[in-house]
Amino acid sequence: MSEAAAATRPQETVILLGTDTPIGLAVVRDLGRHGYRTIGIGRRANALAGASRHCFRHHARADGEAGLIAQILALAGQHQARWLLTVGESDILLLNRHRAELEARLQVLAPRSELLMQVLDKATCQRHAEAVGIAVPQTWRFASLAEARAAAPGLRYPVVLKWSDPHVVAAALDAAGLALVKTGYARDAADLLGQLAPYEAVGAFPLVQEYCPGHGLGQMFLVRDGEVLLEFQHERIHEWPPEGGASTLCRSVPLAHHGEARAQARALLRRLGWTGVAMVEYRYDRRSRRYVFMEINGRFWGSLPLAMAAGLPFAAALVAHCAIPHGSAAESAPAGNAEARVPLPRDYPVLTACYWIPETKRLLRVLFQRRRIQDPFFRPDPLRSLLSYLVFPLRPSARWFIFQLSDPKPFFSDLAGVFRKLLGRT
Repeated sequence: MSEAAAATRPQETVILLGTDTPIGLAVVRDLGRHGYRTIGIGRRANALAGASRHCFRHHARADGEAGLIAQILALAGQHQARWLLTVGESDILLLNRHRAELEARLQVLAPRSELLMQVLDKATCQRHAEAVGIAVPQTWRFASLAEARAAAPGLRYPVVLKWSDPHVVAAALDAAGLALVKTGYARDAADLLGQLAPYEAVGAFPLVQEYCPGHGLGQMFLVRDGEVLLEFQHERIHEWPPEGGASTLCRSVPLAHHGEARAQARALLRRLGWTGVAMVEYRYDRRSRRYVFMEINGRFWGSLPLAMAAGLPFAAALVAHCAIPHGSAAESAPAGNAEARVPLPRDYPVLTACYWIPETKRLLRVLFQRRRIQDPFFRPDPLRSLLSYLVFPLRPSARWFIFQLSDPKPFFSDLAGVFRKLLGRT
């Protein structure tokens, strides 16, 4: 639907919790372009998406959990909001703790706790993936440091360390003065035991997994009761940090590719009975053509701006097509015009999107700080990275996570934030 056509309809209001990142910005833009009015809540008054012309009103997040819930309910009453969206997993968990109170006033379009926990816990999620035939990395779970010492000499290195569910251990790690490291790499047994030893103080240890070569392949879906309504896939070209993290340069991949892996991903979401957005992430090795399951993001994902640029309206379609539970008696009222309001495209162009500031940090790391890259198999190519960085803006298929001519203020707001940080360090 064009913005002009959307403007002719009475606007319905959505509250978005989480306007601080390009993900929140992509959600705000998508909702606005499909005729929804968005009330944003961010951790800062000048949060990124709050600068968008598509954000009707923006508010700094209230202090404390009770304060935030009271703020959401007050805004819902003030603006007659019908739906509540959020971006981060920790906020989904927070909203679920108050779901009954919130849903007396508006509908929370986020997975319920019992469903979300199926994907947040990597061990549980792996079992579901294996059940539908998806390959998973060999994984070791150590209950004690003594158990790790006994097994370490027999492992094949390097290995990867990651927490089964970071949300479960975050508080204990913080209390012990330990940082929550998303992903670690161990080159040999001594390195592994050295990284595991500090966690003896909290009585919990990260998973240890085989190292899987390749690059990230993300398959994204909008699902209603296990039925896929919208799908998209992309490959990660660059990440920050370079050895693995958030996408800084990513490219859309036509649905004609990776069909078997996508069929398995769909089967996995059907098994879970999923409703909402989700990204199934693989590590794909072109040489061996092997797909290895990494995780499910049961929320809007980091490369969402690429999907939006390619014309896949995941946020607006979530509201239009999933707001009323599938099969309810009330479904017939909005479902009749949902497709007209927010179409569900079956095809999309091949585009490449750049998250400029982290991509710049990645380039500087590859050029000048290669020793800080932890992945022992990562092979930096400084010349190729530099040429890619310089040539990218000239490509007709180039898009940006933040900058858009039709909505330029968030880019300058983001840039101003960078300068404030730099000045704060001097």
